[in-house]
Amino acid sequence: METDFRPFDWHRILLGEQPPAYLLEVAIKCVLVFCLLLLVMRLMGKRGQNNLSPMQQMLLIALGSAAGDVLLYPSVALSYAALVLVGITMLTVGLEAWTQRSKRVREHTESRPSVLVVNGVIDHDALRRERTTLRELHAELRVGGARSLSQVRYAILEMTGEFSVFLNDREPEDEDLLAIASDEQTNVDSRRAPGT
Repeated sequence: METDFRPFDWHRILLGEQPPAYLLEVAIKCVLVFCLLLLVMRLMGKRGQNNLSPMQQMLLIALGSAAGDVLLYPSVALSYAALVLVGITMLTVGLEAWTQRSKRVREHTESRPSVLVVNGVIDHDALRRERTTLRELHAELRVGGARSLSQVRYAILEMTGEFSVFLNDREPEDEDLLAIASDEQTNVDSRRAPGT
């Protein structure tokens, strides 16, 4: 099979096949991809950001993509990937520093903790805004030690996607959170055919 591809073409490997001005285009793409990643992270909501800051997640996505492209496609030069890797990293570091100094920037790039339960009452609007299901909330409350919604003084969805659950000192009148879990298990068991 005839191709114009030559293995071990060091000029292609290191600098690529495009003119040097293409590096400026890559730099512009870097800024645009960064903005797109910022939008995607905001759209994903907090639950998609578990344990990593939004900036760290964007950096990981961008680094993974840039590293993967240079490994998979012969037309992607190391210099392009290096510019993307360094560019996205510098944008991330710069934006994180900027958010530390500017409340306005911080408001647009970082999320805030959301109170989902107050004194046993679920804020369904907050639940919808955070794209969290009732089932997920119930599970997180049980993980936090609650047997009943009446025990929950506050349940807060943190910026990291983790839940903080604060219980009151009262003994619960019922165990509705445990009943929900056992009802779900009963429904799963009843749907299984006998002998499977």
